[in-house]
Amino acid sequence: MANDETWSAKVSPEVKAEISQLVQESGVSSKEFLEQLISAHKIGLLQSTDAQRSEDIQQVTYHLDKIKASFIGLVEKGIDLKDKFAESLAQESMLHKGIVDQQQSQIKQAQDDRDKAVFEKADLEKRMAEIAARNEELESNNKANRITIQMQQDKLDQIEDQAGTIQTLNDEIARLKNAADELGKEVQGYKHELEQAQATFEAQERDAAKAHEHLGQAHESELQKARLEAENRLLAEIGKIKEEHYLKVEALTTKNQELTEKLLHQKELEATKARNKTKATPAPE
Repeated sequence: MANDETWSAKVSPEVKAEISQLVQESGVSSKEFLEQLISAHKIGLLQSTDAQRSEDIQQVTYHLDKIKASFIGLVEKGIDLKDKFAESLAQESMLHKGIVDQQQSQIKQAQDDRDKAVFEKADLEKRMAEIAARNEELESNNKANRITIQMQQDKLDQIEDQAGTIQTLNDEIARLKNAADELGKEVQGYKHELEQAQATFEAQERDAAKAHEHLGQAHESELQKARLEAENRLLAEIGKIKEEHYLKVEALTTKNQELTEKLLHQKELEATKARNKTKATPAPE
């Protein structure tokens, strides 16, 4: 290699391009291609001279032609194999790229789903805290209403003691007591329904969490749907209980006020009758 020298010649761009293509198609280096070209040229010169008449030269020429044909066949086969390998490599590269892109997309989707699940879990915990706060508020209101009912009951007991001779008012008081008892039972029933709704929601949340662990991120939408449905049912149940309880308390308060006004009016009438009776009675002589 140290004794190699550079050789060059000026040729047209077309000839240069054709030589480059032939060298590339041969699958050998430029040096080897040039040496093969010189050897082929020498063989051609030998074939065109009188030396061809020699039997030895003919045998050499025959064997060289066979070697040349074999070499060209091997080169062409190598080129074909190279092209097939390049095509197969390109297909494998495209397939690998597609798989990598798909995996990256799936990884990104999984990361997005994980971030979404974390956000939704935090939001759900916040809503559960708000629901718990509303439950405490409703329980506090129930306690206040029970105290109010008890106070109204005490007032009704006092009025009943004062108007013991008025049968109609006694019947009204008894009916009001029954209504208060029924209202208390309904409040307890609403509380029980609220507890059942809360337990159902918690059970559904546990089931949804188990389903999330078993089914993975592909069923996240179903889990969210179950959570939202449970929450909506609980909120609707709480709203219904609050509304019904409020209406019952309002009705009881109105009835109590009416009864109180009736009793006061009755007492005023009795007091007026008593004064009139006193005025009408003559003084003793």
